[in-house]
Amino acid sequence: MLDHLRALAVFAKVADAGSFRAAARQLGISASVVSHHVTSLERFLDTPLIYRSTRKLSLTTAGRELAGSAHAMLEAAQQGFGRVGRETDSPTGILRVTAPAILQYARFVTRVSTFMKHYPKVEMSINFSDRQHNIVEEGLDLALRIGWLRDSSLKSRKLADGRLMLCAAPHYLDGKPELRYPDDLAHLEIINLVGTPTGIRLTSKEGGATTCSVRMPHRITVDSGFAARRMAIEGCGLVLLPDFFMRESVAEGDLVEVLPDWLAPAFGIYAVWPDNAGTNALRTLFVNFIALIARTEEETDRIMVS
Repeated sequence: MLDHLRALAVFAKVADAGSFRAAARQLGISASVVSHHVTSLERFLDTPLIYRSTRKLSLTTAGRELAGSAHAMLEAAQQGFGRVGRETDSPTGILRVTAPAILQYARFVTRVSTFMKHYPKVEMSINFSDRQHNIVEEGLDLALRIGWLRDSSLKSRKLADGRLMLCAAPHYLDGKPELRYPDDLAHLEIINLVGTPTGIRLTSKEGGATTCSVRMPHRITVDSGFAARRMAIEGCGLVLLPDFFMRESVAEGDLVEVLPDWLAPAFGIYAVWPDNAGTNALRTLFVNFIALIARTEEETDRIMVS
């Protein structure tokens, strides 16, 4: 039956126009194509719908009944399209998102809150976890990733930029030689966070952007940014984590930035989703909204520090 819905729409236009040619002009197709659709519909129903003569067309009894049903079908479709169109201004639905746990400390939460207040009919379920979820198997609409994307099977869009910060507890550094250059780190331990680079690349803020790479030994490997930061505060070693996650601990004196004259690598915060996920208007709206807020905030930050 689905194959004949187009033919039914064409037949409704013929019933209104009174001729194949007039219907063809309104539909933007040829008269022969119009005739073909009506004929195929008559064959499918095994009954004539139109009496054809050299002067005019007239509907049979079955044709008049079917024309009424066809018009009802088209009207229902038009109403449906209208409702969907109106909902683009006031979208509804639920968006299922997963994000790294440390994004709770980033501007991401504030940006999501702004989105939710702007679109009051939207529901959102966010899973904050340092475990990297399989968004396809778990039926998630979107995932946030920090760092460097490795899975090329996912579609992605960068939402914001950040920078890593190398920190340690003051008491961990007590009694150790002064740290002035990246090579001085080689004899210290780092708390290894799963998913982060094993080598540290540092770039001098001065001296022509000199870049050095150093590898530090580690005895502790964790899969939680919260655990890594806590262990660093306890004096178990250095830690390399996003700056937005470290600022509070540095401000409170629990941690200090190591080699402040050297920059740790920058990173991106990405939205990722399956390549075969089709069109999801709510996901697209959310990603565009968050990216716009992030870009606006970054521009404001640059103006304030310039």
